[in-house]
Amino acid sequence: MFRQSDKYEDLKNLVALSLIILLIGGIVFAFLYRNIRMAIVSYEIERLKKERRAAYIETEELRLQVARHSSADRMEKLFREKYGFLPVEVSQKISTYILPQIDRKNGPEGP
Repeated sequence: MFRQSDKYEDLKNLVALSLIILLIGGIVFAFLYRNIRMAIVSYEIERLKKERRAAYIETEELRLQVARHSSADRMEKLFREKYGFLPVEVSQKISTYILPQIDRKNGPEGP
């Protein structure tokens, strides 16, 4: 019949085979998990790139609107409409000049 050592030999082989199957299964599971995570992260990166691009476009559109609404012609038009002022002509503009300083020690009278 069966000897005691044959029984243990079969048990050892069964345990060794089970460990090999678990090890291979673990490696396959880790490989699949890593690939699934990579796919999820890649999808998330692409989604965030699209969001960033949309935010950039929206920011540029807002900058364009700010530039358009703060132009000098528009500001003048709003000022005329709100306060009833007429546009300023060239002859009505006020010019200011900074005159050079006169040194009082060596003034026009001389030293």
